[in-house]
Amino acid sequence: MSWLVHHTRSEEYAKQAEELLRQEQPNRAVECYRLAADAELLALESLGSSKVRTLGITIVSAASLYYKAQEYNQAKLLAHKWLATGNLPPFAVDQLEELLQIIHYTEARNKSGIVGEVLVSVSGGEILYGAAPLELVLRKVEQIRSILYRTTELLLNLPLRTRGEPTKEVKHQCDPWLLQAPPSSYQFAVRVRKPQKYLPDNTNPDLQVDEITNKFLEIIKAAAHDPEGELQEIVPQEEYRRTFLKLTRELAPPSSGRSFEQIELRASNESQPIVLGPDTRATIKGMLIPDQTRQLTGTLRALNLDRDWIEVSINGENTRIYDAKDEIDDVIGSMINHRVVVDVVEQLGEVYSLRDIQLEEDLV
Repeated sequence: MSWLVHHTRSEEYAKQAEELLRQEQPNRAVECYRLAADAELLALESLGSSKVRTLGITIVSAASLYYKAQEYNQAKLLAHKWLATGNLPPFAVDQLEELLQIIHYTEARNKSGIVGEVLVSVSGGEILYGAAPLELVLRKVEQIRSILYRTTELLLNLPLRTRGEPTKEVKHQCDPWLLQAPPSSYQFAVRVRKPQKYLPDNTNPDLQVDEITNKFLEIIKAAAHDPEGELQEIVPQEEYRRTFLKLTRELAPPSSGRSFEQIELRASNESQPIVLGPDTRATIKGMLIPDQTRQLTGTLRALNLDRDWIEVSINGENTRIYDAKDEIDDVIGSMINHRVVVDVVEQLGEVYSLRDIQLEEDLV
């Protein structure tokens, strides 16, 4: 039979597999992907070497289908065999090399028994394929870590922590790890490790890892897309809700989209990501800041949240701003010695009352 007959049959099996996945029948879907891959391999064998572009498309298709069929060795053998010939078009070389990285990552993850994994992808702005500014990546990782700890504290019914690090009990329940992820614009994975050791003073039962990560994703999605409705149902405590709004806003890209334009988060077993864009900041701002405020711009030089103030250097002069006790370390601590925009309410005699604070680069 011809290439067209085998290729058409492969497409039909692949469509059946996708439909079975939608019906939540993964085992039957895997079998259909295997049949699709076998049919694509027959199509490949019927091709002449002169049809270079079609050859490249078919090889990538067959290897990808074997990957989806969880036939990782077959996918790797096929990719390595054709990469070794040196006769593939550049697009096929790039796609096969990327597929090999994805397979290696998947195999490593399966061996480690990873659960509760969240994939994070950052794109646009200054982000390159597989590369990103170190400061930006460290900041996003720290923000995700903070939200995971806060989520754990919420699930443990603990009072809102405004100062200091999480307790040993919280860290016992939630131990975030950073992992390498499949290639993307720039992508990494965060996994919550299972509780390792029971603490004598731990009066709470161990949380399930997926309980923490599922709640974490629910909160971010609701904070970004429905803060007045779904978020109030998921997080009924007002103090926690306001904290999650601020942390989600910090996680989102700046309004300018200059450093990056989009961040996506999803569970490793889900295909639909939660997408945060520059508009996320505008959505959350309306929930956090009263209309009648004045903005001050300067460098955050000092803070004493226990004594209820921060100091911002504006044109070389330090301005003290009060009513800061409701701010939390997670958000404001990383802003020291950075340019900030502060929303304040002006009292009598140029006394300022804090309403909100953000990094200037997130607004410019």
